[in-house]
This record gives sequence, structure tokens and C-alpha cells, in this order.
Amino acid sequence: MSYPPPPGQQPNPYATPQQGGQGAPYGYPGQGAGQPGYAQPGYNQPGYGYPGGVPPYPGGGPGAGIQPTVSMPGQVVTARVLLFVAGSFWALLAVIVFFVGLVANDAVSDIPGVDAAGGAALGAAFIGLLIFGGLAALHIVPASMFGKGRIGTRVTAIIAASVNALLPLLGCFGALGSAVGGEDAASMFFWYILWLATAVVTLVFCCLSPASQWFNRPQY
Repeated sequence: MSYPPPPGQQPNPYATPQQGGQGAPYGYPGQGAGQPGYAQPGYNQPGYGYPGGVPPYPGGGPGAGIQPTVSMPGQVVTARVLLFVAGSFWALLAVIVFFVGLVANDAVSDIPGVDAAGGAALGAAFIGLLIFGGLAALHIVPASMFGKGRIGTRVTAIIAASVNALLPLLGCFGALGSAVGGEDAASMFFWYILWLATAVVTLVFCCLSPASQWFNRPQY
């Protein structure tokens, strides 16, 4: 049963009769005073939100609780720069080989009876341009995609660094076997070692955990 409101108090139109005759302003049937329910006006309860801010990964999936990486790690930046340097070196070498082939073709063409040699020099120049130009693209293309690339970019960078490390390694053995103890061999060996060291650093940095986290980060 319900009771009339006290004198001087207007009846609450939102009150809902419940057990025991108590009403629940702004509530729902079955919710009395002190009973859990929906948040009443004026109260800021967590509800469906997240305490302390927005979750880093929506949906609460496998990456929930892990802050997304927004800046490229230092190891990845270093590997990217070294890839650009190696790619520029291969591109410069491709241009030099092609230019030398053109000059050799012009020089041989002036000599009568040696047209075949000129054609061979020009063909070698084109082959060198394709090989060294392809190596330049193998380094420069993945390096330029480090900002938006995924796991395929990382794999391509690892392959490029491996090829770039194999060639100076073979050059070191060739320099040691050609003239042991000579100044030219020692100088070539030093440059080959420096080249090999940069390639190995690039390869290692592309295989480390920061690189894996960077290329597997969620992108929206």
C-alpha cells in the first residue's frame, strides 16, 4: 500500500511502487534505496569506461594492456640509415659501371675491326647496370617503407643485409689470397671489413626484438 506524501511535499511522479511500499526515484522496479543498480544522476561511476583513461587497444584483444609504439626505435632507425647508405653505394656503382662501359664502347668503336669488343663492353655495362641497380633497389625500397611497412618489409631488409654482408666477406678472402702482406691488399681488406661490419650491424638490428615489435605494431 502507498502513503500520501508529507505536507508541503509534492508527490514524485517518477516513483515506482515496490515491495514494502518504497519508491525508487530515478530507478527501476526492484531497486530500492541502497540496492545496486544503474548510476544515478550526479554520480560518476566507471560503468562501461576504463579507469584512468582509454585502453590502448580497443576490444581487449591479445594486445590489451600494451601501449602502442608511436616512434621508431633507435635500432630500427640505424638499420634504415645503413640500408640507405648501402643502396646509395650500389646505385653509384651501377652508374659508374654503365658509364665505364659506354666510354669503352666509344673508344673501341674508333678502332677498325674491333666492333665485337665494343658491343661486348656495352653489353657488360648493361648487365652491370641491372645487377648493381637491382642491389640498390633491394636496399633502398625496404628502407623507404620502414614507416608503414609490415613483416614483409623487415624480411626484405634482412635479405638485403645478408647479401650485403656476403659480398664483402668474399672480398676479404680474395684480398687475402691475392697479395698477402701488400699495402694494396691491406687497404682493400680494411674497407671490406668496414663494409662487412655495417652490413652485420644492419642485419642484427633488423633481427632484434624492437624491430619485431615495430613491424608488428597495430596500424589504424
